[in-house]
Order: sequence, then structure tokens, then C-alpha cells
Amino acid sequence: MKPISLLVTTKFAPPRLSSQAVPRDALISRLNEARHHRLVLITGSAGFGKTTVLTHWRMELLKDGATVSWLSLNAEDDAPEVFCAGLIGALQKMGVALEDHVLLLDSKDEDWRQAVCAVLINALDRDNAEKYLMIDDFHHISNPTTLSLIQALVDNAPATFHLMLATRQACPLLLGRTRAMGELCEIDSSELTFTFRESYAFLKSHLNAAIDLETAHSIHDLTNGWPIGLQLLAITLKSKPGNQPGQQLLSSSNLGAYLSEDVVHDLPPELLEFMQKLSILRRFNVELAAHVCDIDNAADMIAMLEARNLFVQPVDLQERYQWYRWHPMFADFLGQRLAESTHDIRQLHLRAAEWFNREALYPEAIRHALLSEDFSNVVQIIQDALPTVSSLSHFGTYMRWIERVPPDLLARRPRLMLISAWIAAITGHLERARELAGTLASSRLSLLQVRYINLLHAVIAILGEDAETALATVRTVGDAPLGHPFFECFRTGVTVGALAYLGRYGEARSEFNAPNARVVHTQDTELALVNRSAFASVAWLEGNMLEAERSCAAILALAEAGYGRRSLSASTIATLMAGILYETDRIDDAREMLTKRLNVLHFSAPEYMYCATVTYARLQCLQESPQAALEYLVKQQAHFRHIGRDHGVVLALAEQVNITLKLGDRRHASSLQATLDDLATPPHGSACCQLSIQSVAALSRARLALASDKPEQALQALEEAHRFGLQLNRGVLLVKADILRALALNELKRDAQAHLSLSTAIASGYRLGLMRTFLDEGEALYELLLNLDEQKEAAVEEYRQQLLRQLAIGVHQSHAKTSMDKNDNPEALLLTKREKEILALVEQTMSNKRIALALNISEQTVKWNLKNIFIKLGVSSRYEAISAARRIAQ
Repeated sequence: MKPISLLVTTKFAPPRLSSQAVPRDALISRLNEARHHRLVLITGSAGFGKTTVLTHWRMELLKDGATVSWLSLNAEDDAPEVFCAGLIGALQKMGVALEDHVLLLDSKDEDWRQAVCAVLINALDRDNAEKYLMIDDFHHISNPTTLSLIQALVDNAPATFHLMLATRQACPLLLGRTRAMGELCEIDSSELTFTFRESYAFLKSHLNAAIDLETAHSIHDLTNGWPIGLQLLAITLKSKPGNQPGQQLLSSSNLGAYLSEDVVHDLPPELLEFMQKLSILRRFNVELAAHVCDIDNAADMIAMLEARNLFVQPVDLQERYQWYRWHPMFADFLGQRLAESTHDIRQLHLRAAEWFNREALYPEAIRHALLSEDFSNVVQIIQDALPTVSSLSHFGTYMRWIERVPPDLLARRPRLMLISAWIAAITGHLERARELAGTLASSRLSLLQVRYINLLHAVIAILGEDAETALATVRTVGDAPLGHPFFECFRTGVTVGALAYLGRYGEARSEFNAPNARVVHTQDTELALVNRSAFASVAWLEGNMLEAERSCAAILALAEAGYGRRSLSASTIATLMAGILYETDRIDDAREMLTKRLNVLHFSAPEYMYCATVTYARLQCLQESPQAALEYLVKQQAHFRHIGRDHGVVLALAEQVNITLKLGDRRHASSLQATLDDLATPPHGSACCQLSIQSVAALSRARLALASDKPEQALQALEEAHRFGLQLNRGVLLVKADILRALALNELKRDAQAHLSLSTAIASGYRLGLMRTFLDEGEALYELLLNLDEQKEAAVEEYRQQLLRQLAIGVHQSHAKTSMDKNDNPEALLLTKREKEILALVEQTMSNKRIALALNISEQTVKWNLKNIFIKLGVSSRYEAISAARRIAQ
């Protein structure tokens, strides 16, 4: 009997691919590009789909007529003679003429390797046909003689022979020369991980074809794209269909069994113990691992983890440490094993807290101190950490940590209570801030701490929309140094903000440029940037859009560059910028400014929440539909009512009145106005806030009166609005009142007065840089503006002509929309300039990514505009959109 015949035939057959297997197009494309390389090395932890990818590629190669052979290895194949038998069998399967007598050579003979290599290489070189050998589970090979045989094949086999190795561990072969010659293709776990698109395809195929995107994203994030993790989670969810994907499902028996039996069962006990202890850490390095585990050979242990590819992933090099992290599902598995062990987990957390605190990595230090339940340590770390905080987004986390400190311990720490009160105020928990500040008032405080308390009360007042109290209180703090940039920033921000809200813009600018405001100008912390934006608010409230944009753009650029687009500082300042962009009629830019930022501002300062709400609703009304805007405003109205913000409720109601009037539903608008008037009646504490609310109600009442053909009533309401505008010194409010007054006077045939009122509005609008304040009035204003006499100043007249041109476009689109509604002809609806640009690039078969790059916008904006294009043209695909656009052009 031939020795080869003793081998199990399945060693030469790859596993059968499921009909539901997810195509790995990107990986297969990469492998096809490397099909002429000498060696392809696929390295990844268990369950990352190495075998599946090789199997897919084998099928692709076979379709192209290539000669491919397969060899699966196990632990027994490490012996040289056994491996050699499998290798010869695999080569014979691809037609290489080899005799079994090669196996009769003594593997202990020092010339054995050379003899076998010579036979194999000569046999492979007998023809010029391309041959591919795929060896799976190569990590079972560690015998030096066996490895030297493979090394010789890699180094000396003919160029027509291509070797593919799939392994869980770092390959022990010497590959420097092969890599340098460009003959090596390497694929690791990061490339084997499923993309979201692949995860989504897998879940649709294996779990539920109708799975929604949010659930798919949740599962993809939980598994981090680990293929076997997705499969095990899908099995668990199938068996428990009522459950939502969550961390509890990651600890399913399926996962535990898989990892126990296939990954850790043969690990050295000391290595497994080391791994379990490190599972308490979200990231680790050699020094931290040594300290937590109290060992001296942590570097060797981590090297073993990397060599065995045990789900440990290097993180980008930071400062002097090379950090690592576990795959989340594997970390959960190790954590369960640690919990079931006899190790003192509390002591591990204490040691971790000690190391992180020593390195000034405070968030992680506090996390481990909390988990150790050593609250005295927690308090000390929090007090050490807070002076270093520069990111506003961290304050919410600190608040949650402080809330876990026992009240009696907190009461003995006045400094920490003061910090807690400040954080509560900053994060919008004003009642909690007042409670803590009241407790502190009865404590023995230094004179400086008393000033901090007074400043805190001023912050609480400004966040409560009581500008008068805020200004009076911040004055008691005085101008003397406060000893820390944190408090200096707030003193300037509150003073400037309160003066601006009260309409005292000159004083606000003076305070912003005063010597004690230097910190706000010189520092670029998130805190400084948000307080610096108070200066942009001065121009915004005044109505000066040109100055507001200059100030806001500069601060926003610093916030995005320093802290990221979705940071709290950038998101806060972006809402103001979005309002400015909307007012200056840069609609797409305004929408882009708010994209994926609204949720960050759910509990922000009032003026930013209000600006974001009104701007976003108006954008929806313009770019989506009035119904979408109304739904959003109803939701925001409920939110503002829930958090006790009557001003926000009033603004949401006023916008709803305006939209419903445009839709012709006066009955519903009257109902909304009644609610609005009720809210505007009672006092709201601050006289300035009360005036703001009453001005919104008065303008809205005037609109309803105009729509109801009651111009006299409209004029009465506008007199109130104008009076409030003068008291508040609000430029936009006064311009709106003048515009509506002109419309009411025109209805009464009082042409001279109407033209005078409109001319006043145009002159102010030109000076302030307003556009949408006029354009949003639509066709009624267009007719009046068209009949207005030429303005005396050339610049103001050019501004009037610009308004007419923009209003004409809006009127045209409105008529086209009416035609569409009546004639069912959606192609008659005009596209915006941005939509036309995108459609032209779609016609050139550009992808969304390329379109985004070409127009310098985000992919999200491209997708959003395409959605609008499809709706407007009544189509469902790019091809149909192009065809419809061509018909319109003709």
C-alpha cells in the first residue's frame, strides 16, 4: 500500500461553501491582484473566516482554469514525514509527477530536507503551468525541519508555483527577502473583519431578511465585524427571537463553548491567567500589565499573545507606550472566566486605578477606582483630574462618577461639592446645581470660594434665561483674578452673554475686550471656545449676520480642528453658524452644518437649542416637506415642555403656526395660536425673557391675522412686536415687523405707508445682511417688492434686485409644485443648484464618494440630496433620475 493512500482524503478537500456565504468581494479582488505572487499569507484569530476566504478564492481560480490544490493541517502534521506525505499528496492532486519513494527517505538524515526539496522543486519546474497550493491551519506547524522544508519551497520554487498559507499565529518563516521583492501578499485580521455592508448581508441571509439597519449596526458594533461572532450571535437571536442584541447575548453558551474548545483549551495556564486578569482593562501596555498582574515578564507574555494571534489588537502608538486592546467579545469571555475564578478582582481594579492615576490618565483611573468601590480613592482622583479637563464632553461623565460617591462622603468635601455644582449647571441639571450651591452656602468657605459660588449662581441664571439676575450676580464677583482659567472663562462668557441678551451690545463688546477677558482670547480649550462664542451671539442677537459669520466661523474652525466635528464645542457653535448660513440663504451649507449634530445639543444652553430647532425646522420645510417640519416641531415642543423651557415651546408653536398657514389650514393655526397666547400671558421671571416670548407671540398673531384677511388686527399685533423689538434691540425682529406691517398696509390700500415700511425693512436688511427674513415671506412680498420704487442708494437698490431675483425663483418653484400636484407631473418641479450639480456628476457615473470630493461636501449630504432628487423627479434609481433630467432639459 502506498503511504499516501493512508492519508485521510478530506485533507485535500476544502470545506463546502454555504449558499448563504457572504461574498468577500474586496478581499477576493485583493487576492486576484496578488495571484502571481510567490506567497500569500492570511493571518487571523480563530473565527475570522480565513478558510472561507481561501475557499472562495479557490473557486474563483478554478473558474479561470487555474490548477489549484488544497491541504488542511492538524497537530499531527507537524512531524516532518507526516507533513511531507500530505504535501506530496496535495501536489499529486494538481498533477505534479511525484513518486511515493520520496517518503522512504529518512527524515533524521541531515540531507533529508535537501533531497526532498530537490525532488519537489524539480517536479514543479517540469512545465510552465501556473500552480496554486493552499495550506490551511498552518499554525500547527512548528517543527524546525518541517518549517525549513516550507522555507525552501518559498525561496526556491519556480515562479509558476504559488503558495497560500492560512494561519492563526504569526508566521515563523523568514520573509524579509520575499517581502522586499514584492512577492508577498499579507492579509491580517483587520482586513478579514466584516465591513458593515458584509455584516448586513450576513444578517439578512442568516437571521432575518427584513432586519432593520439600526439593529444590524448594533450587532455589527457588538461583534466588531468578527465573522464567527456574528454567526454565534445570529444563532442565539434565532433561538431567542424576542431578545434584542446586547452584551448579555455575547456571553451565550455557544460563544463560550466555541472559545473554550477551539481557542484557549491548550494555552499554558500562566498565559491564560494573565489574559483573564487583563480582561478588566479596556486597553493595556507592558508596564500596566506588569503592574496589574504583579509580574516581571509582561513583555514576554504580550509577545506570546501576539504570536498566537489571541484576539489582541495593537492600538496606534501613543506617547511612550504601545497600547493593545482585546476584541470586545473575547474580552467579555475572559471577564466571565475571571469572575468564576478565585482571583481578587477588586484588588486588580485597585492596582489599575493606581497606575492610571500615576500616569494622569484620570478617566480610566476613576473607572477602576469605582469598580474597586474605594470611594475615598475616587474622590481624590476626581479632585486631581478636574483641573486638567479641557473637553466639555467629559463633564457629563464626571457628573455620573460624582453621583456614585456616597452623600455623606461628598458632604465632607466642600471643594468636590463645589465642583459637582458647577458640573451639574454646565450639563443642564440646574435644580441639582441650585441644591448643591445652597448646601455650600451654609458651609465654611473662603472668600475666593464665595466668589465661585456667586459666579455659579450667575451661570445658573443665564442658563435659566434670566439675564438680569445673571448680570447683577456676576457683577458681585468683581474684576479681581479668580485664580483659574475655568472661572475666568465663565465670568467673561456670562457677562458678555447677559449684556447681549439684554440688547446692550456696545457694553457686551467692551466687556469682551476688557483685560480680565484675556483668558477667553488666549486659550483654545473647549470651555474657552464656547465662552468666546458669546461674542458671536452679540452680533447674532443684534441681527448683524456679516459680523456674526466672521466671528462664528473662526471659533468653529478652532473647535473642529482641536476637538472634532461632533465635539460639544463644535456642535454648539455650529448651531449658531447654521442659523447664520440659513439667514444668508446658503441652504445646503446650513443643512450640512447641522448634520449628525442635533442629538449632541439635546440639553445644551437654551439659545443654541432654540437656534438649532428653528433652523432645522425651516430647512425641513424647504428641502423635505412641511409635514416633516411639523412632526419635528411637535417633538421639540414636547421636549421643551418636559425640561421646563416655555420659551422653546413658544418658538416651536410659532413655527407651526407659520407652516400651517402656508398650507392653508387657518383653523389649526388658530388653535396653535391660542395655546401660544396662553403661554405668553403669565410672567416668566425674567423681564427680558418675557419680552422675547411676547414678541414671538405678537409676530405669530400678526401672521394669523394677515392670513385671515384682518389687516387691522395684524397692525395692532405688529405695534406690540415693534415695541418689544425696540426694547430688546433685536434687528431681525424689527425687520420682520416692518415687512409684515408693509404687507398689512398694502392690504388696506395704504400704498405710501406700505412702501415706506418696506423701504425701511430693506435698508435695515441690507445693513444687517439678511436674506431669508425676506425670502420666507414668499409671493406676497415679491409682488410688493416688485412695485416698490427704486431705492436711492445704489447698493440698497442692488440688494432689492437680488431679493427680487431670489423671490422669483421661489415663486417659480412654488408654481411648479402646484402644477405637479394638479397634473401629476413631478418632472415639472425645478431642482436646486446643488441638486443639479449632483445630478450632472451622477450622469458621469461618479460614486457618492467622488461626488462628495468633487463638490467638497460630505457623502451624507450627497445621499440626502439624491433622495430629494428622486422624490422631486418621481424616480427610484440613478438611471431614471438622469433620464428624467434630460427630458426636463429638452
